[in-house]
Amino acid sequence: MTRYFFRSSIALSFVAIFSFICFAPQTVIAQQDVDDLNDAIKNKQTQVKEIDSLIKSYKSKIAERQTEAVSLENQIALLENRVKEKELAIDRTRIEIESLTLEVELIEKDIAAKSVRLQKQKALTAQLIRDIHQADDVTPFDVFLTQPSLSEFFASLENLKKLNRDLGHTVAQTKTLKADLEARAVEKADKQARAEEERRNLKKEMLSLEAEKNFKESLIAQTKENEQEFQRILYELRQQQASTSDEVVNLENRLREQLRSVDDALARGNAALSWPVDPVTGITAIFHDPTYPFRNLFEHPGTDIRVAVGTPVKAAGGGYVAWNKTGRMYGNYLMLVHTGGLATVYAHLSKFIAKPDTFVERGDTIALSGGAAGMQGAGLSTGAHLHFEVRKDGIPVDAEKYLPQVPNDYYDYYGEYKALKIR
Repeated sequence: MTRYFFRSSIALSFVAIFSFICFAPQTVIAQQDVDDLNDAIKNKQTQVKEIDSLIKSYKSKIAERQTEAVSLENQIALLENRVKEKELAIDRTRIEIESLTLEVELIEKDIAAKSVRLQKQKALTAQLIRDIHQADDVTPFDVFLTQPSLSEFFASLENLKKLNRDLGHTVAQTKTLKADLEARAVEKADKQARAEEERRNLKKEMLSLEAEKNFKESLIAQTKENEQEFQRILYELRQQQASTSDEVVNLENRLREQLRSVDDALARGNAALSWPVDPVTGITAIFHDPTYPFRNLFEHPGTDIRVAVGTPVKAAGGGYVAWNKTGRMYGNYLMLVHTGGLATVYAHLSKFIAKPDTFVERGDTIALSGGAAGMQGAGLSTGAHLHFEVRKDGIPVDAEKYLPQVPNDYYDYYGEYKALKIR
């Protein structure tokens, strides 16, 4: 019996020592690591704020340039500011990734420390349960018989109660610690997901920066840095858009029956248009895109799809090949006239395949894509892509209203686009 109380005393001492070990502050070295990480995270957040301020400044410069007179000089200055803005956005995203990586590291250290404490808590709980089970084998009368005095008897009973209280306290702390660990694990997963999203954004921003640089180089090459050449390009584009309207209506009226027969499903309204190329590689610009470099001059009239030079371009629907043309803005471009007053335009082509004044079926290869800056037939282009338009009675409309819906992650900047339309 005496040995039992000895064991109880040892158990109580064990509780005190173990509780200290479990809940003592981190070592100086571990705490220093945490402090260093927190300082690094704060530094990254400060850098982000500084870059945000610079980006805001360049946005103001861009807005100012957009209100100035239309000239080659102003357009090049506008593009230079857009390039600077994109470069800053890339720097910002890189810092965000670094900050999130540090935050994940901080969480991992906390999880590791809490895991050690949890294991100690579990060991302590197990020890307390064993001691209580041993105490349950002894009755209060047995305890009374072994004690030299009444005061020691009551002290022994109090020790038994304390043992039970310690167990309850330890179990509660274990549950709290486990809940904290689970919450931190969720937080870590969220930070990792955000970091991965930022990495995807970084790739898109780098492509966007390349496009801005290409557009500037393409503009300089097309105009030969001559203001008159620049004004000719603008005039040509406006004339082309104006003349298309009447031509589409006239062709549709003249060829109505043939157009209905070449794509009966489209004529009956039972089928949408088809994507001319697979959009999985990325939709880089949408109809009336807010990020379009020439938006201060005119709205972007189509949908741009990133594809490699030489990709087969398919007819979005059965129709009549109205023309194959080469212009300063669109480079090589082709127009199909369909039933119902619809027409589709395919621009920045590297090669024409379908011949003018012929009919094509939906899905027929009508051209090869191009668009790489400096290539023959690229026109004024940001890089390798297909510019695709849908026109209703000759007027450009949102092509995506006539196409199968695609996942949000196909868009380079869906977050900005969804403010304009919800797909």
